[in-house]
Amino acid sequence: MSSRLAGRIALVVGGGADGPARPGDGIPMGNGRAIALRLASEGAMVAVSDLHLEAAQTTVTAMGGGLAIQADAGDPDACIATVRQVESKYGRIDIVVCNVGISKLQTIRVQTLDAWRQAVDVNVTSNWVTAQAVLPGMLERGGGVFVFVTSLAALASSGSSMAYEVTKSAQLGITRHIAVRYADRGIRANALALGVIDSTMVRKLYGDSAERHAGRARMSPMGREGRPEEVAAAAAFLASDDASYITGTTLIVDGGITAAL
Repeated sequence: MSSRLAGRIALVVGGGADGPARPGDGIPMGNGRAIALRLASEGAMVAVSDLHLEAAQTTVTAMGGGLAIQADAGDPDACIATVRQVESKYGRIDIVVCNVGISKLQTIRVQTLDAWRQAVDVNVTSNWVTAQAVLPGMLERGGGVFVFVTSLAALASSGSSMAYEVTKSAQLGITRHIAVRYADRGIRANALALGVIDSTMVRKLYGDSAERHAGRARMSPMGREGRPEEVAAAAAFLASDDASYITGTTLIVDGGITAAL
């Protein structure tokens, strides 16, 4: 495995996993957990935050070390405290991956205000509050990287989840703002737009039966679901110097779904 992230300090927000494990997996594998493991395997020291401390600790144990933090991404104070805890332990943060996201599958006619506010708090506010807390240190050092994990829902509507679609679109606005504002000061920001990934969240929300997996696989021209490890590979690329001239963009990881549309 490459050591291109050696010496970097990374924070993965939403780096646990909550849902059914794939057959043969020792631990459940979600996108955040896979990203944390990949960054660590490439030499980064990784801090992981999650709503559930046990989930974060499982990721840290699988990495062979790091920092596990319990934090509710829907609480701005918790987001700031997470950043401060990582900075206190490691002195800085070089890479931030914001991977949190919730979906209530509510259409516009049944969208509730409580669910809307929760989606905004978790899917959007946590991203900018975390970035705002990290930016002073990055500016002082003259560099840093943000990777925001969004969805194809940011680019096209399924008609099934209004708050999710709106908030995932908003992540792209945060990405562009940081990229344009701080490009000349060594800070990059990009997004990953994910298609149908065989993650714990998808298996939990949409079913884990063979029939459900087959239906999701048919959505992609590749004829299969993506793997969290493939998401992690894309995140590691954007976090690395291999992507040094890439900022403000959205890398689509969807097996060709948008091309087919």
